Amino acid sequence: MNSCDSSYFTVEDGYHLPSVVFLFGFAGAGKNFCAEVLARRFRYEIYDLDHHITPAMRTAIAEGQSFTDEMRDEFFAVVRSEIAELLQRYPRLILHQGAYKERHRIAIRSAYPAIEFVWVTAPQEMIVQRLMQRGTPVSAEYAAAIAKNFEPPEPLAKALVNDTSCEQELAMRFVSLFKKT
Repeated sequence: MNSCDSSYFTVEDGYHLPSVVFLFGFAGAGKNFCAEVLARRFRYEIYDLDHHITPAMRTAIAEGQSFTDEMRDEFFAVVRSEIAELLQRYPRLILHQGAYKERHRIAIRSAYPAIEFVWVTAPQEMIVQRLMQRGTPVSAEYAAAIAKNFEPPEPLAKALVNDTSCEQELAMRFVSLFKKT
């Protein structure tokens, strides 16, 4: 990775951060919070891919049902084309979405190799507490039910542990995921 690689930019102490990051993980792990912190700290634009949740997916959530493979495939087809448009507009971008299936993450990574995937994790008790406080259609019970559909990423995947409210600590954890030059 050299300093001329346009898919990375240099921050303090010579770390190279990716220009495009895709945060994924369980509902309640704190993908939104992490995106907001990183955007403020490193001047990323944020885009929540949940804006493209299909009507069928919204119905499934409202009824407490898991998504089918067909629902996910339809959603990620839209996401792949949306990412192309976003990459045209924003030189530094954080995307976030659950992306529970490894095959969808692989498909996006194949289509857009410059995107760095980061798995946002948190202790289960924190996830439950966050979901109970949020007041969104994704309840703690629903999140627990759909968690069985999550496919962990490859063993060497970058993971950002979001068990703190300290923005500086979270930013430093993110930076530490990327090697110095």
